[in-house]
Amino acid sequence: MFIWIFHWAGNYQFKFVVWTHAIITFSSLLYARRWLKTRLKINDFLIFIVFCIVTVTILFHFQLMLIGAEGLTFPFFIWIFFLLIECFNKFDLKKILYLSIWVSVIILTRLQFYYFYGIYIVLILWYFLKGVPIKKVGSAVIIFLALALLTGIIGRSYQYIKFGVYSTEPATGKLLIVQALYLTKSDSPLPDFRTKNERQYAENMLSMIYENKLNKEASLLLSTKPSYYELAYEEYNKNYIAINDIVSKVLSNLTPYQFNEITQDISKTLFFNNPKENFLFILWKFIVFIGGIPLFLFFLIIVSACIPAMFFCKKNKFCYVHFFVLVSILVIFLNAATVSLFEAYTSPYFCYSQFLLYCLAALFSDRLFFNKET
Repeated sequence: MFIWIFHWAGNYQFKFVVWTHAIITFSSLLYARRWLKTRLKINDFLIFIVFCIVTVTILFHFQLMLIGAEGLTFPFFIWIFFLLIECFNKFDLKKILYLSIWVSVIILTRLQFYYFYGIYIVLILWYFLKGVPIKKVGSAVIIFLALALLTGIIGRSYQYIKFGVYSTEPATGKLLIVQALYLTKSDSPLPDFRTKNERQYAENMLSMIYENKLNKEASLLLSTKPSYYELAYEEYNKNYIAINDIVSKVLSNLTPYQFNEITQDISKTLFFNNPKENFLFILWKFIVFIGGIPLFLFFLIIVSACIPAMFFCKKNKFCYVHFFVLVSILVIFLNAATVSLFEAYTSPYFCYSQFLLYCLAALFSDRLFFNKET
């Protein structure tokens, strides 16, 4: 829809879209610079370094050279993230309303951001812990629920206009089925499916996977050694597109919604036939998407230090620095958890986590090397 707005530009449509992406993105970076400078007192030199790295590693890939959803979602994410910290720092109904509106916009742009609804729950729990009056918290809950409902209606209405079906986007099944198929070994008996057609589809997909030897390493997961999970994940990541193509080929005669319904049913059946391996494989992907075991444990140490402080320290001792670190970790974790359920590693999904890691590095560097008190 955003690209369609510039259809009047004809042959220059691509340039107009890219330049608009660039203007929106750099305005969000200026806002980020102001926020980091005023709220966290981070040195301008460090902020400059962060933005140079962001430009090279993120913007040139996802905003300035190609047209993708990240051209809008990345700047939207920056505004939402800093607004979220403001909401954690102080209860403000107006900011909560702005936050809810922006979250709705970014979810309609990319479904990946449904995890912000989980952050809503954490925010409400924090307000209760902080002692915010129940009436005020209730008002915030109503705003969150109303905007979430409106977002669902808009999303379903768009699908109705586009496909004639009032439903959510038919993408979940295709994303879920790849792992379920990959972890189904050739020597394992298939479970009972809901219909004969589903069983036939599953058998056709699996026979093509076995024939092309796309899940040879899946048998290693009978053991829970990390090295085996690493090998299996590498194969899964390498063959993800090939397995996806097999699914599309077998179900090519179905409509998008029939395709989604059948792949969801097959995924559910295969997952619950082998729940332990599927769950542990998702957990492994989650850790990989965060940055590996060392970075996962690094964040875990910070979080474990925070939890006692939240319950036993005075609430007014928490400042923007605390919220910035903790909300960054929360977003990185939830983003990794969401993607690990549905996808292999795809770099555009993690440009948001990269931005937060760069900002955290700037904060830690500022406190270690630029803080006059140290």
